[in-house]
Amino acid sequence: MKKSTMPTPRGWSRAGAGFSFLAFWQQNRAGVLLALLVVIAVVLFFLWLARRRRQDTFPEIKAEQRLPNVDLGITQIETAGEQEARPVGPSPGIHGKIEVLVNDRPISTYLVTDNPLPIGRDPGQSLVIIQEPIVSKLHCQIFFRNGQVVVRDLNSTNGVYVNEAKVSEQELQDNDVVFLGKKGTVKIVYHR
Repeated sequence: MKKSTMPTPRGWSRAGAGFSFLAFWQQNRAGVLLALLVVIAVVLFFLWLARRRRQDTFPEIKAEQRLPNVDLGITQIETAGEQEARPVGPSPGIHGKIEVLVNDRPISTYLVTDNPLPIGRDPGQSLVIIQEPIVSKLHCQIFFRNGQVVVRDLNSTNGVYVNEAKVSEQELQDNDVVFLGKKGTVKIVYHR
């Protein structure tokens, strides 16, 4: 009988088909370095993307980076004799609250602060998430400007209505009702 012989891959010896890192490095140095550079570039890109997304989600990070010499008063230690009487009332930077209602049922409540409050269906773009078909991915935004709380339509499909009048931007008064879409199933009530 004749023995069948299988061809051996190039570079392998019959005695030991072992792998040598040194031989691999010497034969493929350029390819290994290129692969390493690609991996480093991909990791750096994802780190940059994560940092950028964090800054877009939390605008106060950008403000702190732009104003590094501003004393925010959070590191100052005050003694009991130096403290001034602070007024009792809403905290500085809080300009009321909104109550979200779907089909006249309260869903949630959010504080209106100095930071914009984006409202929509997409959790990646909105802080107030309303999972209703009439609500756009990024429907509107409520923010504080020049001593007034303002609602702005962000090119939503179904529009923004304040007290049943369609608006693109409107200052809000106490107990104003903002409808997301004309049907009136999703309401936002502003309270000072």
